[in-house]
Amino acid sequence: MTRLGYLDALRGIAALLVVVCHLWQPLLGPGALPYFWLDIGKLGVIWFFLLSGVVIPFSLHPGPGGARRFIVSRVLRLYPAYWLSLALYISMLALTGETLPTWQRVVANITMLQAAMGVEDVMGLYWTLFIEWLFYALCLGLMLIGRLRSTGFRAACALALLAAAVGMGMMRMLLERKLPVALPLGLSLMLFGSIWRDCLLGQADAQVRRCVKGLLLAYAVALPPTFYAAYGFDAGNGEYWFRYCFTYLLAISSFMLLTQRIRLHQPLLLWLGTISYSLYLLHPSMELLCRYLLGVPGRSLSVTLLATALSLLAAHVSYRLVELPFIQLSKRLNARARPSAPLIPELQVPYENSNRP
Repeated sequence: MTRLGYLDALRGIAALLVVVCHLWQPLLGPGALPYFWLDIGKLGVIWFFLLSGVVIPFSLHPGPGGARRFIVSRVLRLYPAYWLSLALYISMLALTGETLPTWQRVVANITMLQAAMGVEDVMGLYWTLFIEWLFYALCLGLMLIGRLRSTGFRAACALALLAAAVGMGMMRMLLERKLPVALPLGLSLMLFGSIWRDCLLGQADAQVRRCVKGLLLAYAVALPPTFYAAYGFDAGNGEYWFRYCFTYLLAISSFMLLTQRIRLHQPLLLWLGTISYSLYLLHPSMELLCRYLLGVPGRSLSVTLLATALSLLAAHVSYRLVELPFIQLSKRLNARARPSAPLIPELQVPYENSNRP
């Protein structure tokens, strides 16, 4: 598969939306942005999920060693920068005198699978990475049963996961408990992205078009009652059902528009896409560092400006010194395991991700 630059550009915008949500929106105040109708951070995260759907299933190749090569590639792609962000964030908490997480919580977070253990994330944005790994497991499972390339089967799985999100939303309303509606919904959107890929490459046949239209109709019908049920009561987090609904529907429609009708290739956006994973992971630590350097305990314009600049610089350095060497290592390891297999150019995976739906 040839490298699709406009996907990297969209990934760069998504990462920037998350940074703006975390660093700028609290400073500007809810009145400065369409806060009650749109969550720009979640918009970026949903784009991340859809981008993973476009890329990940087609980096898996059936045959001897296919699963092993995929796992090696994903582990070396995600974990080094993640561990760097975890160590840096804990260091910044210690530097600024804030409460440190317990060692048990830190150990669980090292695995990136802390959500499965019922352990809280050290940094809030880590939640998307667990969904990313669940999607990897889902793709591996579909490959092992020979259904990964079946458009109809992936569409059926996407609908099943959407139905699970609807059911979870209803249970959340009845029990008034914070059930993870975003988990099955995020996986459903990733599978939708995998089907939408054929449209992007001009390979959509009648079945693909039917699946796309059917899933879009299902999202339009199912999302409003799901979010009304899940977020129609106040859980103390400022969550509004209409805000979730509008953000998700806008994210899906804008993703389709920006990947098919309006394709961006600006060098700055491509660079942002390249460093998006580190930018996503490191900007909270940069904000803490700037508060310490400037001696400002809370948010201010000076902290926000400096944190934004340092986040971009730190992300660039992290990509060059941490991400890129391990990407190259994974390619060497996989080439050594199967010298005759051609190396496939990789579309970088985010999370990236984004602020959680």
